[in-house]
Amino acid sequence: MSDIEEMMDLARRVETGVLGVFSNERAVFLDLLDEKSVLVSAGSKVFNGRAEYENWPLNPPGVIARNVTFTPLYTNEPDEAIVVGTYLLSGPCIDGTVNQRVTVNLRKVDDDWKISLAHFSNEWPRDKPGAGAKRPAGDGAPRRLQLRSEDGIIFVDPEEIVYAESSGKRSIVHLKDRNVTVSVLLRELCEMLPDQFVRTNRFYVANVRFVQGVGRDGILFASGERIPIPERRVKEIQLEIASAVTRNFS
Repeated sequence: MSDIEEMMDLARRVETGVLGVFSNERAVFLDLLDEKSVLVSAGSKVFNGRAEYENWPLNPPGVIARNVTFTPLYTNEPDEAIVVGTYLLSGPCIDGTVNQRVTVNLRKVDDDWKISLAHFSNEWPRDKPGAGAKRPAGDGAPRRLQLRSEDGIIFVDPEEIVYAESSGKRSIVHLKDRNVTVSVLLRELCEMLPDQFVRTNRFYVANVRFVQGVGRDGILFASGERIPIPERRVKEIQLEIASAVTRNFS
């Protein structure tokens, strides 16, 4: 089986598992869990490990999922995988119909895949008056940032920023194709950036669009670059990045 086929097969397995959660057929989903798995529900309840989730009560019958799409994301780590799913949910205990998104980070354990982190989020209530009508301010064409560099004023598209780091009273902005040093504090730069950026510590801010993995070795980007994070904050940063992905990934 090729890598692409394996990832597509994994995405189908995650889809079966996630949808089984709503239909109370949990076997496939439970098989993807171990005691290191972390689950964050759409209501922000956190489950630490398979046993804690397995003891959670079943859903009322009648929950229906429609418009289902599950897609694997590229990662250059052979023992790590990411699957993103979207679907419409309706039924008991759901206020109308909601568009839900799940981001699932997985790791390979003894030639099998186990969930490291699964983050569920409700995007909008479909059946409420005016639902879905709100759009972020400035939604549409990307807003370019005007920054001062050593060579003068430059204009930067936030979508092109992989990450930025503090350099004294300046910041080094790592773009997809080059690096630029700008005369702005990292704190001030963060205030200019959209919410797909996560401040990982005093020295770095990361664009979740390019994040391929988060672990004790730091944050790995699609470019192969890696930035450090405090070991005590690994799970916290995993949750922050997963939350940002669910808000912004399309």
